[in-house]
Amino acid sequence: MSQNPQPDAATLVRRGHAYSRRGEYPRAALAFTAAIELDPTDADLYFHRGNSHAAAGDYEAAVADFTEAINLRPDYAAAFHNRATAHVDHDELDAALADYTQAIELTPEDPDPFNGRAAVHSRKRNYDEANADYDAALRLSPRTFRTYFNRANALSAQGRNEEAITDYSEALRINPRHARAYTYRGLSFESLGRTDEAITDLSTALRLVPNSSEAFWHRARIWSDLGEYRKAITDFNWVIQYDPKHVGALNLRGVALAEQDQHEQALADFAAAIAIDPSDSAPVFNRGLSLVRLKKWDEALADFTEAIRLAPDDLAGFIQRGYCYHELLDPDRAILDFTEAIRLKPVSGRAYFARALANRRKGDLTAALADITASIERNPKSDAARNLRAAIHSQLGDYPASLTDRLAAYAIDPEDPVTLNHLAWLRSTCPLDELRDGHRALIDATRACELTDHELPAYLDTLAAAYAEIGRFEDAIRWQEKAIKLVPPDAQPDYIARLELYKVAKPYRDTVRTP
Repeated sequence: MSQNPQPDAATLVRRGHAYSRRGEYPRAALAFTAAIELDPTDADLYFHRGNSHAAAGDYEAAVADFTEAINLRPDYAAAFHNRATAHVDHDELDAALADYTQAIELTPEDPDPFNGRAAVHSRKRNYDEANADYDAALRLSPRTFRTYFNRANALSAQGRNEEAITDYSEALRINPRHARAYTYRGLSFESLGRTDEAITDLSTALRLVPNSSEAFWHRARIWSDLGEYRKAITDFNWVIQYDPKHVGALNLRGVALAEQDQHEQALADFAAAIAIDPSDSAPVFNRGLSLVRLKKWDEALADFTEAIRLAPDDLAGFIQRGYCYHELLDPDRAILDFTEAIRLKPVSGRAYFARALANRRKGDLTAALADITASIERNPKSDAARNLRAAIHSQLGDYPASLTDRLAAYAIDPEDPVTLNHLAWLRSTCPLDELRDGHRALIDATRACELTDHELPAYLDTLAAAYAEIGRFEDAIRWQEKAIKLVPPDAQPDYIARLELYKVAKPYRDTVRTP
């Protein structure tokens, strides 16, 4: 019985190409190896096998084959080009530049090595050289998708997003079904604040490639930034389905769930993210924030302590841990953390604001006043800071200064119910006759209650005080009684004391109030 004859080199080459077309790259390499054994002097055989190795991700073997092809044929431009590409995939950028340059010298009419070299220059942030190569590639081939796409990526990396959008758009005119071009153009739109266009592009990318976790991820981020948390959660669900270990998606889905007051689910996401990457401070910090909302101060304290260990230069960890100490009635430790936050970022008003709260709780009103003034100097548009300083002025008995700050807060946001309530209280109850204005107080107190659906007892208390100040004691009694029904039992005595005043037709006069 005769044996089957061994295939010749041409048959093996055809077989190798057939395997490559089917994506069976190891079998393709074996076929080309058999051909090389028949003719070890044929540079093309090494070139073909190098392509198979590169497609299989074996870049060292690919480089070795392209090198052998070049040794056999020193003017083999395609081998220089493909060896350069293998060098890029192996992160050997200088070697890649040298090979692309050699390919350009051998075939100056070919746009591909110009495009490849430009991409390497972009990765090395040599943008002037990259732009020159992209221009050269486009002069040689003005309708090449890859060149516009790569140049757009380089422009985006430089923050030149308007120009990047122009190139992405040209790339999409050439290839209108390229999902990544839509994705990346969407990111450029996002960088310019054009979020509607960004969402549209990312949605188009997902219509083209419905399982693109990258497009889902970026769209989810944007939804979250826009406060569209339900939509964000849906997109994060898809990201995690396709990539269960995506720490960023787990972390931000946790944030979105927390914003929907679904804290138990949020805590589960943060825990999953931490288990995957314990070195990432973001989910640890965010879990601490959820624990704060649940008033689990000790657990939150532990998370913020860990976040500080992981990111000791981030003032947010110190500020939030300081607030935990503040809630746990430990102002000294709170002040230490807020002071460290100030050291890390002296220009931040947040840390001064926080330390003012702690100093106020400690009873050091002079230090509190200095801190809140420093906060306002750094952030003069903060109505919260103005209101806090007004409260401190009232505690110090400086009612004119308190009124000045309340009015400044009102100028910043005339529809803020907190400011309206404080301003109305001061104008209704101030012990200085010249500062009271019952009619104006009634307008502001009424608006504060309207903005909060008449559900906050402190605001109803203020409304009652305003009515009492203008002598409408029946209205004062009516609203004070409603306030008492809403207030917790431990706070009722003060409310009842004011009610008794109104029953004998006397307005309330504040002495020192802590709003």
